[in-house]
Amino acid sequence: ATDTIVANGQDLVPLSVTQSSLAFLQYTSGSTGRPKGVMVTHGNIIHNQQLIQTAFGHSEQSIVVGWLPLFHDMGLIGNVLQPMYLGIPCILMPPVAFLQKPIRWLKAISNYRATTSGGPNFAYDLCLKKVQPEQLAFLDLSSWDLAYSGAEPVRAETLKKFGNKFANCGFNYRAFYPCYGMAETTLFATGGAKNKSPVIQGVLAGELEQNSVVETEISSDESRVFVGVGRPYLNTTVIIVNPESLTPCEPGQVGEIWVSGESLASGYWNRPEATQETFQAYVANTGEGPFLRTGDLGFQLNGELFVTGRLKDVIIIRGRNHYPQDLELTLENSHPALRSHCSAAFSVERSGEERLVVACELERTYLRNLNTEEVVKILRKAVSEEHDLQLYAVVLLKTGSIPKTSSGKIQRHACRTGFLNGSLDVAGEWMTNLEEVDLSHLHKELEMQLEQGKNGVTQKLFSDPPIEFKDDLSNQKSVPTEEEIEVLLTSHLAHHLNVLPDEIDVNESFADYGLDSSVAVSTTGDLAEWLGYELEPTLFWEYPNIKAIALYLAEEPQSNSQVTFEKEV
Repeated sequence: ATDTIVANGQDLVPLSVTQSSLAFLQYTSGSTGRPKGVMVTHGNIIHNQQLIQTAFGHSEQSIVVGWLPLFHDMGLIGNVLQPMYLGIPCILMPPVAFLQKPIRWLKAISNYRATTSGGPNFAYDLCLKKVQPEQLAFLDLSSWDLAYSGAEPVRAETLKKFGNKFANCGFNYRAFYPCYGMAETTLFATGGAKNKSPVIQGVLAGELEQNSVVETEISSDESRVFVGVGRPYLNTTVIIVNPESLTPCEPGQVGEIWVSGESLASGYWNRPEATQETFQAYVANTGEGPFLRTGDLGFQLNGELFVTGRLKDVIIIRGRNHYPQDLELTLENSHPALRSHCSAAFSVERSGEERLVVACELERTYLRNLNTEEVVKILRKAVSEEHDLQLYAVVLLKTGSIPKTSSGKIQRHACRTGFLNGSLDVAGEWMTNLEEVDLSHLHKELEMQLEQGKNGVTQKLFSDPPIEFKDDLSNQKSVPTEEEIEVLLTSHLAHHLNVLPDEIDVNESFADYGLDSSVAVSTTGDLAEWLGYELEPTLFWEYPNIKAIALYLAEEPQSNSQVTFEKEV
């Protein structure tokens, strides 16, 4: 039975909405602690939609394709509200569909002749890694005239490689549109000039450490390379301010990025102190304001904004904010060997991506008989389960050695510097090997262990490294065995973790290896193509280790294969 709902539409009182009326709360991403709800008004939304339309050059002929989650400001403001505001088509796909098979994003752009699409830098990197050469012939990206990149640092190397790889598909490098913004500015704050190449700038690394900007050649060994994120539009103001004196920086100096304008949200919901600190900043010597203190460091050169890092310690990986305090609490609660309030989480750039590093001080009683492998294993599992992140390195420090201020606060920046120059007082350490692992010798050993040609599958297992699920089995008369699936998953997992396959235990949980959800979902998509039928993206959560997945797939091939897999070309 159901309840009868009495229609009282005639009693509905229309709400009086003004520009200052609250439209919604946009919660900032990443924190497992108390998140902050950004109060976005109707006026903020309209102004930001005008900003995006102007900066992106949108018209009635524009077509948008998006895969970003709709709870993310880029997904909501850019992929839902902007098309609604302009009355233009938007084709949406679930984020998991993109992560499983990045080619789906590019196929949607190609098939629907989209003009506007984009995402964080990692999305372009994922396409570089996962889209196969034979798939390029089926893509026509010539309609894509604005490929925005934001939400995390934009990398020049990614833009160059993506432009080169997809040039024959009609992609124009000048379509790249690096931009900058955040939930506190509704979404968009600055962006470049449409259909002009991104601005790439080299500066001397040594001078940058002193907050000084000295231009140099991009190719110089002493340079750090930055991608410009454009300039403000429609009465939005961006200034660079000394974060201590609160006075404007001189040209050629790095400072905190401050923003003002009509897109600036009204503050944080029920957080008056945080609102005052972040949204009510005034220039000390002129009284100009109010400004938003972004917490980002940067400089301006010839009107172009360049973001160099974070004033605060927020860690940005794949477009998500992760607060070090949350990570450190997880670490210290995961193993008794770690001292309370004596851990530091920070990121370093390796192979063109931000990687997570943790430095943890040990209790003195654990120094003599320290089992580094055991501690690291537990830390990797805890960080994976609680934060969906993979650790790049773990440094276990001797008691009393972690850098602190005179008042006892952890100096994360000093820990990061010590990690990079090797000056930390280390008791034990572990680091992922990001170099490509040569698996050729292992392939030969495995070939000897399995029967040649067994089920017509064995040869497929031993393609050139890195292992990829490139072939489907839709034309095979039989399905792979449990052993063959184990071999394949072991090799694939080893490649993602940058370890040798013999270091992988098929009975060990994926969480123990620090496997994050993006790798799990991506592997599910690859495995589905190889098997020839669809798999649920939650496979790695329902079956928590290689043994369990292999057993399930080997025992239930008929029920699984009822849903056939349409191979992505």
